[in-house]
Amino acid sequence: MSGLYLAILVILIATFFVWGVFRWPDFFFWIFLLLILDPSGYFTIFFDKETWGGVYYQDIIFPLLFLPLFSHRVNTSGLWKDKMFKMVLIAELIFFFYHLIVYGYIVPGNDLDTYVRFFLVRWRMSVFGFFVLIPVYIMAKRNMGIFVDILAFTTVIVFSIFFIQLLAGMEIFPIMQFERYKGSGIMRYSLFSTGLADYTIPLALFIFLLKIPYRYKNILYVAASMVFVSIIIALTKSVYISLFAYIFTVFFLMYKLFNYPIMSLFKRGTMFSLFLGVALLISFPQYVDYSARLGKDIYLFLIGEPYTSGVTEARLDNQVPAHMSIIYQAPFFGAGAVSDRYSSLKYDKSDYEISDLPVTGHIAYFGIVGMLIYIFFYIQIIRVMKKLYRFIKPKISMEFLEQNRLEIAMVFISFAFFFKTLIFRPNYLFKEITYDRITINFFAGVMLAAFYRMRQKFDNKESAEITESFKIKTEEIDTP
Repeated sequence: MSGLYLAILVILIATFFVWGVFRWPDFFFWIFLLLILDPSGYFTIFFDKETWGGVYYQDIIFPLLFLPLFSHRVNTSGLWKDKMFKMVLIAELIFFFYHLIVYGYIVPGNDLDTYVRFFLVRWRMSVFGFFVLIPVYIMAKRNMGIFVDILAFTTVIVFSIFFIQLLAGMEIFPIMQFERYKGSGIMRYSLFSTGLADYTIPLALFIFLLKIPYRYKNILYVAASMVFVSIIIALTKSVYISLFAYIFTVFFLMYKLFNYPIMSLFKRGTMFSLFLGVALLISFPQYVDYSARLGKDIYLFLIGEPYTSGVTEARLDNQVPAHMSIIYQAPFFGAGAVSDRYSSLKYDKSDYEISDLPVTGHIAYFGIVGMLIYIFFYIQIIRVMKKLYRFIKPKISMEFLEQNRLEIAMVFISFAFFFKTLIFRPNYLFKEITYDRITINFFAGVMLAAFYRMRQKFDNKESAEITESFKIKTEEIDTP
């Protein structure tokens, strides 16, 4: 094929693709959103920067998230009318400039070439990823139902392949497998990435407890059960804690928002748990005992005792002192993007890693000032959550639930994410700054959009009631 024909073919494909995105902006947006979070780990492993000459799969998909906004079907004119959205975005922008200027340029003292090559280019998604908040907010205000449908179906497909791989020894998606306890033969298995699949659990539990009508609820239940089994066989403490956070959040909101009787909550919750437990017993029965042992390890960690294997938590013994050594040397603005000058032979190079202990690691590298600036974003999120709770609480009724069931479902999964992030896993605070700016801003955008939609419906209803009341009174006056 000549270069001319190839160019024409590429142009035709690109044109057809853009036409399709503009024709069905909602469908394509949610597909792009799930793809950028890599629901299987396939992109993470096979489309990494080294394989593709420095180009990462997110570099291609991230701009596509903004493409549906240019469709004539999408109205972006009301973007700045929501004060809460503006405050969350402003909080992110303030930290963005600190991240860009202080952390990346001033503190390391790099020349412009080094700054661009080794900071802006290397950490581009960490720096710019938060901008996903804008398209998520706009598109979630338009249509959330497509997201739920795609999430349910993709989760079933991905995890069906995952389990078939484990049972049949095939290799389609990359799988992580390690021995949980040295010499025990107990293996842990997981995908390299699961995207948003974990949130099928609080979503399915919400629909089950309130008996919400949803045409694909059986698909969603299967998806949630598959995710539950995958969490159990992963044998990872932080993931187990996340699972508890998801379930706790749903129960808490059901009791506090809906005044759901505790005994009924317990009965329905037990039924749901039994459904998940049966799925585990059918597929990987031996992991019932393994998960019980890991649960005991979590308890031992919380009370400061060695694990059942006899070892202590290495992060507390190694990484905390390494991070603290940097904090003592550069408390206010941190070590910056290049921290070699603060390294010591006293610690191993791996002790300076921040992925396993982000809270102290990010204070070390961004400084107390940087983290105080970022906490302003957390404060805005908490502020929105409080207002959202106070908005829903006095209005709860079957009519309100019927009119806003999709929005309330998004509130449940958003709260599940933020409860997990801010309450149940405090050692992982700030992790998203370096590793995942997209997910946290996705949930912020969805939560803000759900709040906006509910307020609009409520305001329209009140306006309609006032108009109707005015008409009645006018008719009474006009009646002879």
